[in-house]
Amino acid sequence: MRRLLCGLVVVLALAGCGGQKAIAPVTESQAYDRVESYVRRAATALPEDARLEASEPAASVVCKGEPRGRVKVVSTYWVRGLGDESKHFDTLVTWWTKHDFEVLDDLRPERHYVWVENTGDDFRMSLRDNGAGDLLLGAESPCVTAG
Repeated sequence: MRRLLCGLVVVLALAGCGGQKAIAPVTESQAYDRVESYVRRAATALPEDARLEASEPAASVVCKGEPRGRVKVVSTYWVRGLGDESKHFDTLVTWWTKHDFEVLDDLRPERHYVWVENTGDDFRMSLRDNGAGDLLLGAESPCVTAG
């Protein structure tokens, strides 16, 4: 009887974990470093002529629907020196796929916009154009504790 009860507890415990992955906590400072690293690493897949230019300084923004004190870190760069060609989107999708990202949204061909998420740490990245042929490459962290 005791063995049966222990087995039932184990089964219920495993059922309660239903597909959730354990992600190591990331500090706000580490999130800043990681979004910058992801942008720089992804940009290496682009042609040599590509130059990154910060569209705004990286920033922490309040997470909606989260307890107070939770923020996500966002960083966005203009990609200069390239024409607005869909092949750059294909190039980054290929890079992301090889580096543990999965595509969440790909609005091509109607809009040049791709949004991906890292399967290991839930950081997200995007590539989009602004309608005038300028490309924006961005990264954001999941919600982390501020400070």
